[in-house]
Amino acid sequence: MTFLNQWEKLLTTMIKTLLQTDSDYVYTFLRIIAGIIVFPYGMQKLFGWSGAPGFGAPGIKGSLEQLTARNIPRFIAWLIIIGQSFGSIALISGLLGRIVAGGLFIIFTGALIVHLPDGWTLNWFGSKKGVGVEYFVLLLSLLLVIVVKGSGALSMDLWLTG
Repeated sequence: MTFLNQWEKLLTTMIKTLLQTDSDYVYTFLRIIAGIIVFPYGMQKLFGWSGAPGFGAPGIKGSLEQLTARNIPRFIAWLIIIGQSFGSIALISGLLGRIVAGGLFIIFTGALIVHLPDGWTLNWFGSKKGVGVEYFVLLLSLLLVIVVKGSGALSMDLWLTG
């Protein structure tokens, strides 16, 4: 067996492992919910779809300005915009679920760190400056399940490995 054949076999095995998932509907539900949660953030950063106060700067230009103002390198800011925008769509469709959930896990771990000074709870009554981290802990939990268990039933991953 040549080196090229061994490399091809290793690469194929790695891809199958990353895409492998059970046909369990619980993971499907968690994946779709996580995608729906992230979707508005991605669309706000990409297109500026929401005019809600405190939801973030609208569009790519505003998002880049907002992120770089927090000393986030421009390249990382672009990865955040792309990750939230296309990652949410990939989660909803179940395409590359583990990879996408891993990337979003990194992005939202950063968001959790940024919001740590705001405490645990969300700003339900508008009585504090920030939003707290309880939301991020919940989303990170969903994403971690997807990283570990895969995209579940009704996913492109299951179709590709099926």
